[in-house]
Amino acid sequence: MNTQLLSFFRANYAQGRVCIVGANEPVGLLIRNGQSKITPDKKPSKWSHTFIMGEQRDDGRKDGSIYIYESDLHVSVAEWQVINGPQESRLVKWCNDTIEHACVIGLNITPVEQKSILRKALELTGDERIKYPVAELFGTLWAILARRLSKKNIFDDKYAVQCSTFVRMCYQAIGKDILTGSPTDISNTSPEKIYQSQAFTFRQEWHK
Repeated sequence: MNTQLLSFFRANYAQGRVCIVGANEPVGLLIRNGQSKITPDKKPSKWSHTFIMGEQRDDGRKDGSIYIYESDLHVSVAEWQVINGPQESRLVKWCNDTIEHACVIGLNITPVEQKSILRKALELTGDERIKYPVAELFGTLWAILARRLSKKNIFDDKYAVQCSTFVRMCYQAIGKDILTGSPTDISNTSPEKIYQSQAFTFRQEWHK
């Protein structure tokens, strides 16, 4: 576990804040490279995954007790477990040595709005029909290359939600679109687009 990264997240913790990470493992690098057409310098993006900070619970664990909401395809050989789609995870899942970049961003929102964001996240997490859309991920990468981000994802499925779409949907539950002013269709939302958003009033970054 990367304790420095965990400390960064804990120092900037607040319910409902958005976290973006950039991993250097194969899938992460694929996503980062695929977003190069929409970065300011046309180089691979730093970002590959995004999620929302949830509750902080006293669970007695030394490695932190912050929980998150995300949409992911999680496969654990050690635990013989496969979780596909919106899920609640522990923040330490993203505090490992594959993470090269991390960012915490947020809006000035009320406690009521915080709870509404987490309520929507929990609602999506509890819908077993919704899966993490591998095909939709490639659809977004294609939309970036074809400059068709404003159009609906060619693999759009109402029962499939990729990580950035999940985050955007949770904020729309309080009447706020974190990509306000962007022509990007919600089904083509990407970590790089969320990072570039000017909607956020709080921003802190960590780089390896």
